[in-house]
Amino acid sequence: MVAAPSVDRFTKLIRGHWLDSIGHSIIVSKCSEEDQTFTAVLTPLIDHPDAKDRVLSIRRPGRNGRWRCGNAHLEFADEQYHRLVWVTEDGRRSVWSRTDEPSILSEPIGSEGRSGDAANGVEVASVAFPWLLNNAAPEPWLPLDVPRDILYDGARIAALLDIRQMIGPRTEPQERLTHILMDHDLHPMRHGGDYLIPAADSPLWQTLNVSDSLRRSIAQRITRIPHEALSQRVSWNGESEVWVGRHKISVRARDVHALDARWVQAPKDERKALEIARLLALYSVFDNPLSNRRNGVHLGLDPEIRRHCDFELFASPLNAAVANGRFSSKWPHVEWRFGSIGSYPSVIDYLPVNSVVCINPPFTEAYLADVMARLGELKLRFRLRIAIPILEAPWRKKLHSSLPVPQLLKTYYDASLETPADVLHPTLLWEDPRCPPRPAVGNEKGAATAADGSPSLSPQAQWPRGQGKSPVGSSHAGGAALAAMVLPAAAAAALVSGASSGDTRPSALAAMAAAATLSTAAGAHVHEVTANDVGVNDGAGSRNPNKEGGSSPPLNPQEWPSLGNAKDGAAKK
Repeated sequence: MVAAPSVDRFTKLIRGHWLDSIGHSIIVSKCSEEDQTFTAVLTPLIDHPDAKDRVLSIRRPGRNGRWRCGNAHLEFADEQYHRLVWVTEDGRRSVWSRTDEPSILSEPIGSEGRSGDAANGVEVASVAFPWLLNNAAPEPWLPLDVPRDILYDGARIAALLDIRQMIGPRTEPQERLTHILMDHDLHPMRHGGDYLIPAADSPLWQTLNVSDSLRRSIAQRITRIPHEALSQRVSWNGESEVWVGRHKISVRARDVHALDARWVQAPKDERKALEIARLLALYSVFDNPLSNRRNGVHLGLDPEIRRHCDFELFASPLNAAVANGRFSSKWPHVEWRFGSIGSYPSVIDYLPVNSVVCINPPFTEAYLADVMARLGELKLRFRLRIAIPILEAPWRKKLHSSLPVPQLLKTYYDASLETPADVLHPTLLWEDPRCPPRPAVGNEKGAATAADGSPSLSPQAQWPRGQGKSPVGSSHAGGAALAAMVLPAAAAAALVSGASSGDTRPSALAAMAAAATLSTAAGAHVHEVTANDVGVNDGAGSRNPNKEGGSSPPLNPQEWPSLGNAKDGAAKK
């Protein structure tokens, strides 16, 4: 503890982020190597229309002079506890202090392969993924030039990327962190957290397979987020990198172009570039740094399937195939600027009854359980095109009866790379036979063409030949036509009445639901697969769960006779 630290020690101490005793966030950066001058940007923590950044110089006049900041001089410096005391000429004091900043640590491996301290369970300070840090010297910037909500998101993102570094090169906890973040907004025990991160004391963190000491460090890092809301800058570095604090995030040109094309506000809005950077940074928190693929949240069904839907329930501006105003996404408070209409499940109440809805949920425990719990309601209200994995889960027994005569999905579509991606686990694609026809995609294209030489339609209930395109309200008419084939006359009449008048009375809805459960009687075609039809990949880019997210049992021919001769071992990883 010294009152007048040496120049070298002071220059190491002063740089970085501070909080003062009168309510400012302070960012200190070096301004000149020659004369040891620093720049301090003071930003009021209170959000007020008249709040302004103040820029002060920190310098030492002469070799033996006292350090000065604005009109105050340095009275006291505590290097151990990181505190500075500045006093003005009239006796006013300002005390600067740092928030607790534990080192970014890799999880100690103990006896699993390290030697020395780590072999004895002692945490060793290191950076697990140095290539993900920008290593740039801080530059002066004005936080209040950036919208506050972006600053707050920058603090959240920086904390999560720090936690990834703290976990280190361990695949299972890295993947579990992704699932925690993905399921957080559906988890009933998220009290005290925010929209992105569970609270520091949330029981979700107990599901992360790390040491107690690292779990405490993670909790400490989360509690620092509010104090760093004005210090983690979100910015572009060139055209292919976004920086958030000390972290750098590589971005794809196609993703930037997709967001630019979906922007719904003024084309030259000065906030557009920053909003694109923020959204790309938000999605990066799901990525496992050990994988060479992005997280599967970006994968979707074949665009041709989705373009023949009215709405997509689980999409993003990066991968949606429908128009703006036709998809829901993870973070509509940000993504409304790119065409999102809301998030699951609240958006369900605003979709028109009998719409064709694409449902392709994240393959995580909470989301799959929630979708399967609502499946009856969803089938009643909408015509679905839905993808669900075959997992050992309590809802598996519902699959056969709820999704009769499905197809076995073989690939997803990666919008960023604009290429198909093989599925990792056996996944069912079920299309309501009341859905309008669509062109065949992928392996469906091998089906026989129509007698008149036109492209084959999807393997589902199709319109009668010779009637051309379905009339206005084709979805209603198609449901009525199917109902006439398989339902009692009274039920079919109710459906026809509802379709013609736009009525959504319970009688019409009941008829629709009955039609949806009778797809076998309607003659829906099923694509037959062989053992080689089940694709496998080894990356986190698949939209399928990893081992901790649920097991993938072999396909049972008795349970799924409609899937042809798919062998038991075909789906094993």
